[in-house]
Amino acid sequence: MTEGEQAVGGTPARAGAFERGTQLSLSVLATGFAVYMIYSTFYGPYKTTLVHLAMFLIVMMVIYFLDRRASDERPYSPAARAYDWFCAVVVTLSVGYLIVDFERLLNLWGAAFLSPLDLAAGAGMTFVVLEAARRQSIAFFLLSLACILYVMYGQHMPGLLQHPGMEFDRFIYLTAYTEEGIFGSGLSVAATFLFMFMLLSSALTETKTGDFIIRFANAGTGRLVGGPAKGAMFASAGLGTMVGSSIGNVVSTGTFTIPLMKRAGFKPHSAGAIEVLSSEGSQIMPPVMGAGAFLMAELTGIPYATIAVAAFLPAILYYASAYFVIHTEALRMGIGRLPEAEIPDARQVLADGWHLLIAPAALFYLLMVESFTAAYAGIVCMGIALAVALTRRYSRYGWRSFLRVFDEGVRQSASITGLVAAIGLVQMAMVTTGLGGRLTEIILSISLGDPLMTAGLVVVAATILGMGMPTPIAYLLLALFAASAMEAVGFDKLATHLFIFYFAIKSGSTPPVAVVAVVAAGIARANWWLTGLYAFWYSLPGFVVAFMFLYSPPLLWQGAWWEILFCLAVAAGGALGIAGAVQGWFGGFLSVPERILLFAVSLLAVPYAIGTNVAGLLAVAALYALRRWVLPQRRSPVLRLATDNQ
Repeated sequence: MTEGEQAVGGTPARAGAFERGTQLSLSVLATGFAVYMIYSTFYGPYKTTLVHLAMFLIVMMVIYFLDRRASDERPYSPAARAYDWFCAVVVTLSVGYLIVDFERLLNLWGAAFLSPLDLAAGAGMTFVVLEAARRQSIAFFLLSLACILYVMYGQHMPGLLQHPGMEFDRFIYLTAYTEEGIFGSGLSVAATFLFMFMLLSSALTETKTGDFIIRFANAGTGRLVGGPAKGAMFASAGLGTMVGSSIGNVVSTGTFTIPLMKRAGFKPHSAGAIEVLSSEGSQIMPPVMGAGAFLMAELTGIPYATIAVAAFLPAILYYASAYFVIHTEALRMGIGRLPEAEIPDARQVLADGWHLLIAPAALFYLLMVESFTAAYAGIVCMGIALAVALTRRYSRYGWRSFLRVFDEGVRQSASITGLVAAIGLVQMAMVTTGLGGRLTEIILSISLGDPLMTAGLVVVAATILGMGMPTPIAYLLLALFAASAMEAVGFDKLATHLFIFYFAIKSGSTPPVAVVAVVAAGIARANWWLTGLYAFWYSLPGFVVAFMFLYSPPLLWQGAWWEILFCLAVAAGGALGIAGAVQGWFGGFLSVPERILLFAVSLLAVPYAIGTNVAGLLAVAALYALRRWVLPQRRSPVLRLATDNQ
C-alpha cells in the first residue's frame, strides 16, 4: 500500500469517512476495554469467569475482524469488508447471547436441554473462532477442523484412534457452554498473562525503553568485532524478555539493528537471521520468557519462581553460543568495529534513560521476590513505566501516545486471540475422546520407548505444530500432545516442559513457514527462505543446549553446587564447540574433517556422565589450542584484530 493510499491510522483512503469512523470506534473500544481489564485484575471479573472470558472474546474478535491493520494481507474489496462485518456481527450476537442468558446456560444439565437458539449461538461461536484461526494460520485451522471431525466421527477411525463419536448437540454444548471448549485454559491464559504483557510491551515502546536498550547495547559492543550484530543480540535479550514475542521483538529492535548490521557489512539475509536468533532467545530469558513461565506454572503446578530460575543457565548457554556464532560470522565476512562516530556514548545513554530501567527491575522484583501474579505485576510495571517516563525529557510523551499504549496493546492481543480460542477445540478433542491419554501410547510405540527417539519425535512435532503460530499457542499444543510421553520415558517434568517450550520458540524460524524469519527478511529486504535457513543454521548450537539441560538436571539447578558448576563448564565447552563446528572457526578456520571431529567430541557434553564429559571437554580444548597456537593461519588485518579482541 502506497503512502498516498493511506489515511489516518493506516486506513485506506478509499474507505472514506465510514471506515475512518470504524477505526476510531475500535480505538475507543480498545482503550475502554483495557481499562476494564485493569479494573478486573484488581477487583475481580464481572459476574463470573465465563462471562468475563465471553466479554474478552467478543471485544478481541470484533477488533480483529474490523481492524484494517490486522487484515492488510487480504484484498480490500466491498465483498471482503462485508464478510468482516458479518463475522463481527456473528460473534457479537452469539457470544452476547451467552452473556445475557449465562445463568440458565451455565446451569444446564446437559446437551439434551439445549434449545434450537442455544445450538445456533454455539455454532456461531465455533464458526467465528475457526474463521479467525484460518486467517492467522491455515495449518492450525486444518488441525482444529480435523479435531472437530474426529470428535464427531471417531467411530470410523481404526485401532487406538477409535472412539464412539459424538452427536452435534453434545459437541456444541461442550464447545460453547463449558470450560472444556472455547472458554478453556487457552482463552483464560490469553485474558490474563498474554493480554497484560501485550499492554506492557506497548507501554515500553511508547516510553522509548526499547530505543534506550538498543543504544546502550551498541555503546557496549560497538568497539567489538561485529559490534552491530552483538549489540542486536544484547538489545533483543534485554527488550525481548519483557516484550514476550519473537515477532514483536524483531519488529521493535530489528527496525534499528538490521540496517546497522547491513551498513557494517553483514549480508541482508545474515543480518535478518542474526536478529531472529537473538529475538527468539529472549523468550527463554527470565523473568517473562514470552509468557512461557506463566503457562508452565499453570499447566504443571510448578511455582513460577522455580521455572524462571531453572531457565537462567540454559538462557546463558544459548546466548553464549549465539555470541560465538555472531563473532565467527563477523570473522568470516571480515567485519570489524563500528565507526567511532556511530558508537553512542555509554555515559550519555545512561544519563538519558537510566530511569527506564526502573520498570523492568520492578517487574523482576514483583515476580521473583513478592510472587505477584503475572497479570498484577504486568499492570503495576506498566504504570511504573508510564509514570517514570514523564519525569525526563528523553522519554516524555503526550496524551496521544498515552492512549496509543492501550489501543495498540489491545489490538496486538486481538491478533492472536482467535488461535488461542481455537486451542479449546483441540483440547476438547483430546479430553472428550480420550486421545490425550492414547497419544502417549502412540508416541511410545513409534519411538519404542527410547528416550532420545521420543525427544526427537517431539522436536519434529514442534516444527510441524508450531508452523506460523505464536510461541504460547505452539507450547500449549505441544504440552497437550507430547509432555506425558516424555515424562513416561523418564524425563523430569520441569526439563520436559522447558524442552517443549524451547522448540516451540524455534519453530517460528524453521522452514518451510518460518514466520519470524519472514518478518526479519522483510526488514532486511532479503530472501525470506535464505534468512530462515541461516537462522536455522545459526541456531544449531542452541538446539544442542536444549538436549543438554534435558539430560543434565544440574543445568536446571537440580543437584549439588559442584555438579551445577561442572555441568555448566561442560555445557559451555560443548555449546561453543558446536558453534565452532557449525561456523568453521575455532581459534582458526577449520577444514571439513576438523569440523566433523569438533562436532562429534562436542556432543559428548550432552549426557551427564563425568568421564565422558571430561574427555569431551579436553578434546574441545585441545582442538582450540591446536588451531589457535600450534597451527596458526595467516590472517588479514581485520581477522587479526578480531581474534585479538575475543
